[in-house]
Amino acid sequence: MTDVKMKSYRPFITENFFWDFPTRFNLKEVSEFLNEDIDPTTEYISDTAKTIMRNDGIYWCIQKKHSDQIVALISLSDLDLEKHQAALMITFKNLSDTEKQEISRRLLTFVKDQINLETIEINQLDHTVQENFTNNGYNVSNNNILKRS
Repeated sequence: MTDVKMKSYRPFITENFFWDFPTRFNLKEVSEFLNEDIDPTTEYISDTAKTIMRNDGIYWCIQKKHSDQIVALISLSDLDLEKHQAALMITFKNLSDTEKQEISRRLLTFVKDQINLETIEINQLDHTVQENFTNNGYNVSNNNILKRS
C-alpha cells in the first residue's frame, strides 16, 4: 500500500462535479471559497501541494461542472497508509443533500476501496456524509472516529 501516491488521485469527475487539487484552481476563486485574503490563500494552496507531494494527505476543491463555482473542499490529512488512518474535513457551500450524497459516495469509494482507510478522525462531519459512511461499513465512536467494521 505504501507505493500509493496521492498526487495521482486527480482529477475525479462525477456526474455533477469536478474534483481537483487547490493548485489547479484560480487563486481568486479559492480565496473567495475560503473567505480569506490572497496571501493566506496562496500559503494554504502551497501547503496543500507540499502535503500531497510528501504523501501525507490530499486536498480537493470541488467545482460544479459548467460553472466556476467551488462548492466544497475536502481535506484528508495526517494520512498514514501503513496504519490505514487519516483525518477528514469537509466544507460544503450551498449544496443540496443530493449533491452532498454524490460527493460523499465518491469520497467513500476513495477512502474505503482505493486507499483502504480503516480509521478516520472526523470533526463536525456533515450528517449526509457521516450517514453514507455509517451505512457502508464504518461505525462512529464517541471520540469523533469513524472505524471500519
